[in-house]
Amino acid sequence: MNDAADFYTGLIAELYEPLASGITGSRRFIDFVKTHGEPALEICCGTGQPILDLIEAGLDVEGLDASEDMLKICNENSRKRNLEVTLHHSKMQDFAVPRKYRSVYVANGSITLLSSDADLHNTLARIRACLAPTGTVLIDLDVPNVADLRKYVGRFKTTEIDGYQLRVGMTHLEWNEISQQIVAELRYERIDPKGEVESVDRSWARTIWNVDQFSEHLVNAGFDLRSVDESHGELIQVFASVAT
Repeated sequence: MNDAADFYTGLIAELYEPLASGITGSRRFIDFVKTHGEPALEICCGTGQPILDLIEAGLDVEGLDASEDMLKICNENSRKRNLEVTLHHSKMQDFAVPRKYRSVYVANGSITLLSSDADLHNTLARIRACLAPTGTVLIDLDVPNVADLRKYVGRFKTTEIDGYQLRVGMTHLEWNEISQQIVAELRYERIDPKGEVESVDRSWARTIWNVDQFSEHLVNAGFDLRSVDESHGELIQVFASVAT
């Protein structure tokens, strides 16, 4: 099974942003940080969505990601927007940062990139360690319907930039009900104006926790569950604070 840090490299990192799907707007994260306070930390910040919008809004937000390639693109995107961004390179299950944050968030279901309950527990422990005593964490939980996902096998999403055709599609899907893991085989393609194809095939693994399971992990890691918001489509917003 591929580690997330190994998945988001090379061509996949380059094509991630133009082919991204399921990425929600930045407004709710801006509101979250304004409500719960700065400084803030975005875990799995990737190429800069949504962290750069928060920095542009004047908020003190730092980013963390396991992929050097994604962080490089995030830095490039920040320079294009004349923004300064502080980034940390680390896996989310073992990161350590020098600051305490009043707001921490993991956007757009990225928490499901963890490969096990143990990795989730370690990630929650690291979040708890970097939260200020009155801090709040927001985690987007993605609980997809496997039957619905299977409908996308063999389909490709396509866009065109500067004469290049960019494509991504799922070629195979496996679901392990015991481990609660989905492994999708994805193909990324970039086709130049002459028809030359550059492609990458890679396994994309995710672990699926429902709200009750995830809430239990939060409590076991020393958090108090504050609220659950299911009004954002497939994404479920889970809010928690350090248990007192």
